[in-house]
Amino acid sequence: DRLPDVWLEEKDDGRPVVKSDRKKDLPSIVHVGPDGREGPSGLRVAFVPAPFRFCLSCGVEYSSRQTRDLGKLATLGSGGRSSATSLLSLTAVRSLRHDATLEPRARKLLAFTDNRQDASLQAGHLNDTVEVGLLRSALYRAASAVGDAGLSHDDLAIRVSEALSLPIREYARDPEVLFAARAQTDAAIRDVLGYRLYRDLERGWRVTAPNLEQSGLLEIRYDSLDDLSASEPQWQSAHPALAAATPKQRREVGKALLDYLRRELAIHVDFLREDWQEGMRRRSNERLILPWAIDEEELLVHAAVAYPRGRKKGGPDYGGNVYLSPLGGLGQLLARPGMLADTGKRLPVVEREQIIRELCKILQVAGLLLVVDQPKEPGAVPGYQLASASMRWHAGAGTAAFHDPIRVPKAPEAGLAVNSYFVRFYREVAGDGIGIRAKEHTAQVPSAEREEREEAFREGRLPILFCSPTMELGVDIAELNVVGLRNVPPTPANYSQRSGRAGRSGQPA
Repeated sequence: DRLPDVWLEEKDDGRPVVKSDRKKDLPSIVHVGPDGREGPSGLRVAFVPAPFRFCLSCGVEYSSRQTRDLGKLATLGSGGRSSATSLLSLTAVRSLRHDATLEPRARKLLAFTDNRQDASLQAGHLNDTVEVGLLRSALYRAASAVGDAGLSHDDLAIRVSEALSLPIREYARDPEVLFAARAQTDAAIRDVLGYRLYRDLERGWRVTAPNLEQSGLLEIRYDSLDDLSASEPQWQSAHPALAAATPKQRREVGKALLDYLRRELAIHVDFLREDWQEGMRRRSNERLILPWAIDEEELLVHAAVAYPRGRKKGGPDYGGNVYLSPLGGLGQLLARPGMLADTGKRLPVVEREQIIRELCKILQVAGLLLVVDQPKEPGAVPGYQLASASMRWHAGAGTAAFHDPIRVPKAPEAGLAVNSYFVRFYREVAGDGIGIRAKEHTAQVPSAEREEREEAFREGRLPILFCSPTMELGVDIAELNVVGLRNVPPTPANYSQRSGRAGRSGQPA
């Protein structure tokens, strides 16, 4: 009774038994001694063979196509040095900011690493963490403010910009601009925010920084999906498995397809159009400063196009597009028992392909999908994108993570677990990151720029400085209360040098 339903079948007498092709994936009971060796005695444990197929605790099942176990098991305990250092640094600086006994110039963090590459990497990582946290926190607050109505595409960037409440000095190249120039600057930041918001919808495996959906704080709903699912005339001429399906079954399958396209960024929206992005980059470079400006070397992500067919072998198909193959995840979902009306047989591949194409056409009727590539060749299928106008962005309760039925066939009744740390982070902490940024201090930084950073850090205007051993040359850093080590120094001499420098600054480290 703890196995996934799809692993079981009923005998003639009604007894449930494990399917023969699933027996190899069953956990086995073994005993492990204190020396780690398996034997007849010792600690009784359940051995689960790789690839990891389902969790005995929460009941989540993973499809056989997911062969890599990192994304399944990493939530048990996984992290990187950069992520840990960024979160610790952010927490430290926020604590210093709220300490009324400290002078503003003392509310800063000096962190060391043993090479200049790591210093640059860590500074960029922290700035990215702060920017992403601010954006996600603002989106959650904006969606919460509008309640059940949710955010539409038309007001998404405006509402999030208002919730973010960035002072103009934080994003404007010229904070003193007025009139038309001020309006253009504000429009430029809204464009960048819009792009970042849609970009953040992409399915990812950043288990150390889950997005709002993975944290249960965002839910995307689709206009008219419920009405379409219950409208019998739209389904009568479709495949019997669709025509005889219940409205609930149609809705679940339709939502699975729309969610899949959305998380693959097959979305019809200006923010993801290549030609529009070039204009956004120019406006950003003219009006904005980092980290909110689009960096000249940043590769912008474009919208994909979804085709209801498999990828052509050796053909001209573009690798960045989405191909809804009947043998792929969506096709496997349609073939699962209970997903559609029972036709008395397992759906063959050719019928799954028919259902996928019909489903796309029906979703197009309600304006949920748009045809963006109408082929001229006879028999060729069109290319679709999800209509951004049909999406509604709702705040979630933070109790259950997004469930992808294509990749995780079965989820527990209470929903997939969330990381409570990140739920609190996006709700209460991330929005307090305005003005927190980091720079690196290494021999690779030009001398004049390095001196500017030293002055800004000394006065507390730059709250975090990640340094290589170049900072061990007697630089005056004024008052200091927190020192961090990203890497262990290479020799004992580095400890005494750093300790002595902190003492000379006037505050104990």
